[in-house]
Amino acid sequence: MNISEKDLLSNLMALLPMGVFWKDRERRFLGANKMFLDYYGLESVDSILGKTDEDVGWHINPGPYRNAEFRVIDEGVPELNVPGQCIVKGNVRDIVASKVPLMVDGQIVGLIGYFMDVTDTKAENERLSSLSNTDELTGLLNRRAFSGIAAKYEKQYMADGTDFVLFMIDLDDFKELNDDYGHEYGNLVLKDISRTLTMACADNSVLFRYGGDEFVVLYQYGDKKDIDSKVRKLMAAIDAPRNLDGMNLSVRASIGYSFYSETTFINALLEVADRHMYEMKREHKKERRA
Repeated sequence: MNISEKDLLSNLMALLPMGVFWKDRERRFLGANKMFLDYYGLESVDSILGKTDEDVGWHINPGPYRNAEFRVIDEGVPELNVPGQCIVKGNVRDIVASKVPLMVDGQIVGLIGYFMDVTDTKAENERLSSLSNTDELTGLLNRRAFSGIAAKYEKQYMADGTDFVLFMIDLDDFKELNDDYGHEYGNLVLKDISRTLTMACADNSVLFRYGGDEFVVLYQYGDKKDIDSKVRKLMAAIDAPRNLDGMNLSVRASIGYSFYSETTFINALLEVADRHMYEMKREHKKERRA
């Protein structure tokens, strides 16, 4: 039986325990294997074809990745086992990536590479550090983690002006829910809302449980016109009807946001978003009294 090179390559791509991808000379995706697509939660390769890393927004700081890939393409210099981070399904993940020139007839026509997620293989001291940055109830990043990750967004803004927005989300009347049904039921609500918010932030945002019933989202946006759409998506993730422990429940939230470029200080960014959030909360109270 003859087995073609094409069939061998197809089977190999499916077997490899790493995300494989290849790009043209402008760093635009030409293809990827199934593990790559599964890792980023993509249904098909069509969603990335012709796009660069910056277009899909997987990196808080895309500069080093862009420069390294141009070295591979323009100079033919391999980049092997390079550590980095990417945004995956609302979380910041640690990866190690290798890239080499993609050769056709002796000419460099792009690059081919692979990456492996090393988040879960850190040393024990790093594992303990990671636990200290994770909210025990919801599994989301916590307030301590926010400080370090926000500093990276801030550093990127200082380097090349990449602006970002902070969304502050607070559940309406959550104290009354705890009083009426108990804290154990309130915890069920918080965990379920964390789940739906994680889905809403899966593309290129980072979600935190900032404390109590308060959540924070960091998002590097491409156009300010995208912000209203993002707000609607976040609100829909909370307002969706829920059935928890046999009880139908509707939860409403208030949300405020602020642009880093309008504050240029993380504490001010939080304060402005918080103020806008409470403005919406006051409007919601007026609506209930009307």
